[in-house]
Amino acid sequence: MGFGNEGPELAPGLHGPPNMSNPMINPFQIIGPTRNPYPGTVCLPQVPLPVNASVKAGDNATIQVVELALHGAALYSCVDITFAEPGDPRIALVNETNCFNSTDIGVADIYTLTLRASGQSANINATSAAVRSFQLAGSAAVYGAYAAVLLGGLLALL
Repeated sequence: MGFGNEGPELAPGLHGPPNMSNPMINPFQIIGPTRNPYPGTVCLPQVPLPVNASVKAGDNATIQVVELALHGAALYSCVDITFAEPGDPRIALVNETNCFNSTDIGVADIYTLTLRASGQSANINATSAAVRSFQLAGSAAVYGAYAAVLLGGLLALL
């Protein structure tokens, strides 16, 4: 979110916020039925103001939604808003008719794995602790499966 309209000129006489780096919510991923474009809606009925935001009725702001595609493309969607007093008749009631989520769209948290921390050796032959523990867990699972088959075979002989 960006506050005010003292930023760069977007069009003749139209200025945007000087700073758009005030996050409102944590990033999340949208999971669709395919990797192709698909129709649908995602609605967040209650989105808080950024931390330490101080606004009053009449203040202007811009909400920016950034969508990132798997192949690296980005889509930036913005909406300009003017804050109003609670109960202002211009504010529509948010309900299931104007805010709903499509049934074929899911959401999930975004997470990452650190394979090489900043400042560590860039040697690509060095295996990180995370990868080693994953490999060890995988090896243990394979040996566990062999043990289960062996034990099952022994029990069948009895």
